[in-house]
Amino acid sequence: MQEESLSLGAQVDQDEEENAQERIQLCIFELSDRLFGLNISDVQEIDDMENAEFTPVPRTPHFLRGVINLRGNIVPIVDIREVLNLPLKSPSRESRIMILNMKKVRIGILVDAISEVTRIEKREVQPESEQIGISDGQFIANIIQYKDDFLVLLDLENLYHAIQL
Repeated sequence: MQEESLSLGAQVDQDEEENAQERIQLCIFELSDRLFGLNISDVQEIDDMENAEFTPVPRTPHFLRGVINLRGNIVPIVDIREVLNLPLKSPSRESRIMILNMKKVRIGILVDAISEVTRIEKREVQPESEQIGISDGQFIANIIQYKDDFLVLLDLENLYHAIQL
């Protein structure tokens, strides 16, 4: 009888592990009135913009807004709206800086707001099937139906190559 309960417990653990493997955790954010998502493992931290002091860097691309000192590390801050061909928007109280780990390099991106951190089923994530007016599609990893809107999962590899800091 005890062996049976142990094997049942092992089965429950295995089922939970399989369910966890079928879900991915995303950080969902807003950018120019659209929803975007990144795998949470790519996001190091999220900082408030109110206290951030950008130091401009002369003769750099327009999308590089400057650099910040993050606990002794120099981190470039990029407005990816220009890279994605999205309309620019003035910062608000909800604006944040997302510090990302791209190719073992820290880069901050400006976002209009953080919507949530959530888990979604991997089966909901389909290969890109349509463009929704974001650049030429090269920065889109996937587009999924999320609640009543589309959620664009960004391709950090291609974004990193476009930024080339």
